[in-house]
Amino acid sequence: MGGSLDIRELGELGLIRAIRRRAGAVGGVWRQGIGDDAAILRPRAGRELVVTTDALVEDVHFRFRTTDARSLGHKSLAVNLSDLGATGARPLGCVATLALPRTTPPERLGGFLDGFLAEARSSGCPLVGGDTVEGPVWAVTVTAFGEVRRGRALLRGGGRPADRLVVSGELGGAALGLALLEREVRPPAGAEPFIRRQRHPRPPYRLGAELAERKLATAAIDLSDGLARDLGHLLRESRLGADVHLDRLPLPRRFVPVCAHLGLDPLALALGAGEDYELLFTLAPGAPPVEQLGRRLGVRLTEIGRLRRGRGARYLRDGLPVPLPETGFSHFAAPRRIKAPKPAAER
Repeated sequence: MGGSLDIRELGELGLIRAIRRRAGAVGGVWRQGIGDDAAILRPRAGRELVVTTDALVEDVHFRFRTTDARSLGHKSLAVNLSDLGATGARPLGCVATLALPRTTPPERLGGFLDGFLAEARSSGCPLVGGDTVEGPVWAVTVTAFGEVRRGRALLRGGGRPADRLVVSGELGGAALGLALLEREVRPPAGAEPFIRRQRHPRPPYRLGAELAERKLATAAIDLSDGLARDLGHLLRESRLGADVHLDRLPLPRRFVPVCAHLGLDPLALALGAGEDYELLFTLAPGAPPVEQLGRRLGVRLTEIGRLRRGRGARYLRDGLPVPLPETGFSHFAAPRRIKAPKPAAER
């Protein structure tokens, strides 16, 4: 996009001006964007404002040896869009704080901004402000704003007994991609989609907005920490339990053989590894069939179970309970080995 991004030459004010040029002017609900002490938002009548924030810290959430700067820029905004979508909100804009080492290579900063601003434009979530500071490592904190029609926001606590439990997309692919990158092994055939899923997530944030607008879903949460753990959050807030059918979990094509190549448990990844950024939501019994709804919304949807009275998730295979930890898988514990069902594409 032209112009050097050597922050040692630009200084803080020069860097802000460079980001402002790349981000471009804002309009619509934004009266003022980058350039003042704060951005100014004019909410539309009959809408509620939704706010979320996420941080990505080098050597905690990412490493440059396993990701590229453009992918990091994309992901920094995408994870916030996922949170907005889980509440049924449509994106309005975002602010970002960048902590950067003084020795950051210009091409790395340029790549990050290219990825971030490309996602901002495609999602309709413009960058309207933020801050830049010097730090020992990269740390990116994004706060995103969205709007939802008054009274229609999707909350974790809206589930009711007999509601159908539905998940978008596929599970476990991002975690498998991270395992491939971290181990630095020669990827087996069919592994590239998993690496791409880890580096460049595509949350279905528009799905949540459609579900809220049409009053189809009763509760929702995005899958950032793994199905088991995030389902636990939804169940606690709804004060209910759930029956989950393990043989219905939507696993990606080639997922099981690539897991076997690395000696990983496919079901442990699908249930507990995180970063899928899919949408887990509940449908009232009278809502349209899941297959019909998925075709209408243009998203793969899979019914994996139902809510019930009681507490906690009960995992079933062939109708029989499978003993799993009630709290789901922990990021700090070794996953238990469970025999995985084959994905539908390989049955």
